[in-house]
Amino acid sequence: MTTLELQDYINVYSMFSFRDGRKEPGNLIAKYNLEEACVQYFFIAQENLQAYKNAFERYDKESCSRLCSVVNTENILSVRPVSLSDYKIIMQLLDERRKLFSF
Repeated sequence: MTTLELQDYINVYSMFSFRDGRKEPGNLIAKYNLEEACVQYFFIAQENLQAYKNAFERYDKESCSRLCSVVNTENILSVRPVSLSDYKIIMQLLDERRKLFSF
């Protein structure tokens, strides 16, 4: 997707489809990089959203950086905002996934 197409999805909880085949719920944020004089896009996976929000509120830049990853906009194939009913289904699936993989 182009950066112009992505503008409507910044800070909107959505389902992202990536070029490598991943489909993952989360949030897209944009930050201006002073050193490179450009806007960079970062993806925050759903399981990191609450921790990112808490770190952001505490101005903990190190934790914020650790909880998100730089994303090349060319690697995002599509974005679909998530409705409340979809969100509930995603949360149930993630909960089941955690139960399967917890030791």
